[in-house]
Amino acid sequence: MRRRILGRSFRNRKARLALAMLSVVLGASLVAALVNLSLDIPQKASSQLRAYGANILVLPAAPPGSDVAYIPESGLGYLEGADLAPSIVGYTPYLYGQVEIDGQRVVLAGVRLDTVARTSPWWRVTGGGVWEVGSGMGAVVGAQVAEKLQLALDREFSVKYGNNIRTFRVAGIVSTGAAEESQVFVDLKAAQELMALEGKVGLVQVSALTGPRPLSQLSQLIEQGMPGVEARVMGQIASAEARVLGKVQLLMALVAALILIASGLVILSTMTTTLLERTTEIGLMKALGASDLRVAELFGAEIGIIAAGSGVVGYLLGYMIALFIGRQVFASSVSPRPAAFLVTLASAILVTLVGSTPPLRRAMKIDPALTLRGE
Repeated sequence: MRRRILGRSFRNRKARLALAMLSVVLGASLVAALVNLSLDIPQKASSQLRAYGANILVLPAAPPGSDVAYIPESGLGYLEGADLAPSIVGYTPYLYGQVEIDGQRVVLAGVRLDTVARTSPWWRVTGGGVWEVGSGMGAVVGAQVAEKLQLALDREFSVKYGNNIRTFRVAGIVSTGAAEESQVFVDLKAAQELMALEGKVGLVQVSALTGPRPLSQLSQLIEQGMPGVEARVMGQIASAEARVLGKVQLLMALVAALILIASGLVILSTMTTTLLERTTEIGLMKALGASDLRVAELFGAEIGIIAAGSGVVGYLLGYMIALFIGRQVFASSVSPRPAAFLVTLASAILVTLVGSTPPLRRAMKIDPALTLRGE
C-alpha cells in the first residue's frame, strides 16, 4: 500500500517534484564542487602562489660575541626529511661574499644552481643549461654586472677573494629587476672553496606550501630540527597567500550558503503546495485509522527519496564542476573525496528536511472530520 501511495504521488506530481529535486540538486552540486575544491584548493593555490618565491628564510643564529655565523651544510638534509617533505617545494642554500672582478667589488653568491628554479621561478635567465651547471666553472651573472664588466655568454673571468683566485665561465645572464642583477652566482662548492668555508652556508631560502601546515609551524619545526638556526616567515608573501586563500574559501562558503537557502525555500514552497493538494487524502487516511506517525512516514518517504536522489546526483554533477574548475584555473585535476560525498548528501538531506518540516507539521494537525466536510 505504501509503495502504491508513493508511486501515485510521484506520478501525479512529476513536474512539481522534479522542480524540488532540481533545486536541491543545484544546491548539492555546488556544495560538492565547493567541498572538493576546498580540500584541493589550499594545496593547488599554494603551488600557484609559489611563483612569488621563497616564503621562509633560514638564518644562522650568531653565537654571543660573534658577528658572523654559518649554517652547516650537513644539516640541510633535515629539510628533505619525512616531517617536512610534504610541505616543502624546494630550498636553496646561499653563501655570500664580496669579491673582486677586474678590479671591481662585486657580491658573489654560492648557490645550488639546480634548485634555484624552484625557489626563484621568476628569474629570467639567458643561456642554455644554466640550471645543470655542475663542473664548478659555470656562473650566472646579474644583468647589471654583465653590462658593467662587459661579460658576455661563454666568456671566462677571474674572481679574487683574499689571496684566492678562481676562473669561471659565463653560463647565463639573469634579469630579475631586483638585487640579483648586481650579483654573480656560482656553484656552492666552488664558492665554499674560494672563501675557505667548506661545508658552510650563509642562509637558506625555503619555498613551502601553505596548505598542509601553517608557515609558523613549519618555521618552528625547522628551528627544532636544525639547532643553531632561526627560521623567519617572510611576512609579505605569507600574508598575501593567507589572504588570497581565505577570501577564496569565504566566497565559496557564502555562495554555497545562499544556494542552499534558495533550495530550502523551493522545497518549502513545493511541499506546502503538495500538502494543500492532498489535504482531503490525508483526512481520509486519518478517518480510516492512520495515525499521525503513519502520515509522517509517508511524507518522510517522499522527502527521503528527494533528498537521497538529489544528493547523489548533486555530488556527481558537483564533482564534474570541480573537475572543470580545477583544470581551467589550476591546470590540474581534482581528486574525488569521500568526505565531499558525505557532506553533499548531508547537506541535501538537511535542506530537504528543514524545508519540509513546516508543511509536515501542518499535515499532522489536519482534522479528518473538518476535512471530509470540506471545511
